[in-house]
Amino acid sequence: MRPNATSSAPRRLLTGRRIAAILVLMVLLLPALLYSLWWWQAARSVREGLETWVADQRANGAVVEHGGLTVGGFPFTLRAELEKLHLATRGADWLGAGLVAEAAPWNPTRIALAFPGEQRLSVVQPGQPPVDILAPQGGSGDVTMRMSGTLERLALHFTGLTARVAGQPVPVAALDVSAAQPDRPPAERGTAGLTVTLSADGLTLPDGMLPPTLGREVKRTELTLRVMGIPPRPEPASLSAWSRDGGTVELDRLALDWGPLGAVLSGTLALDAQLQPQAALTAEIRGAPAILDAVKPMMRPNEAAIAKTVLAMLARPTGPNGEPVVTAPVTVQDRALYVGPLRVAALPKLVW
Repeated sequence: MRPNATSSAPRRLLTGRRIAAILVLMVLLLPALLYSLWWWQAARSVREGLETWVADQRANGAVVEHGGLTVGGFPFTLRAELEKLHLATRGADWLGAGLVAEAAPWNPTRIALAFPGEQRLSVVQPGQPPVDILAPQGGSGDVTMRMSGTLERLALHFTGLTARVAGQPVPVAALDVSAAQPDRPPAERGTAGLTVTLSADGLTLPDGMLPPTLGREVKRTELTLRVMGIPPRPEPASLSAWSRDGGTVELDRLALDWGPLGAVLSGTLALDAQLQPQAALTAEIRGAPAILDAVKPMMRPNEAAIAKTVLAMLARPTGPNGEPVVTAPVTVQDRALYVGPLRVAALPKLVW
């Protein structure tokens, strides 16, 4: 007996609708499935990249320890979290409660950084008192990477810090540090391989650290410098090779706003055969008598008298309010600081 044609038609229609629904569902789910696979592959690459970086730093003699690495953030973020981070190399030691790096999966070259919890940096030089910098509130930052995987720019921001120098606390309201490097290592020493900027606001010096002429409040300090050529590693062999090849640091700006003193320096820094700093700078100094009074205890009586006479001769009424401004050469050589021909301070030996 032949099936009824009128009863089979609805079945064919129902089957067709089911097939269409399945096809539509597959079309909708396929991009999500492909995105999920792509995200997990990107997360795997992040983990492998961090593990490779840690291994490379350890191979170069640095201490890199952490309490655990987590990669997550699915579906709209790539997030890497390191707990209890400890980095140490060449007299510098960083202990951090944590580090979080986040990026959008579709733009992984822009990375937001967060430093939750307490962060502590210690710098120790043989024969010198240690310097500790504590950021109890953590900090933030951002990184821009190139598609080639090289660093383009790094910026860090911290507030409410305390620097401890020779056991004395120095509160710092805000600190900003940034670094940038070119797409390719410079082929010649006349091209910058690294640019660094730093600014610190609201430093409060301890009582008795310096004569009261300058006051305790350093309103702002700024620094911009360029390392010329391929930047050396902070170790004697690399620094020596870089120096022998004519490596220098161009100091574009070192500015200090400290009570009556305002100073802006620029020039060139280098290393001598013993890897000690050398400098040939030009300084514009507002409030020079105040700084002379501050460094007078480090000078011989005749040097202080000569310095006062020389400053009076060099001063010109070129400040914003017609105040005298001294323009003078500043040099560093043989571990001593000179303003013009006057030796104003001895410098400690720098040990690499």
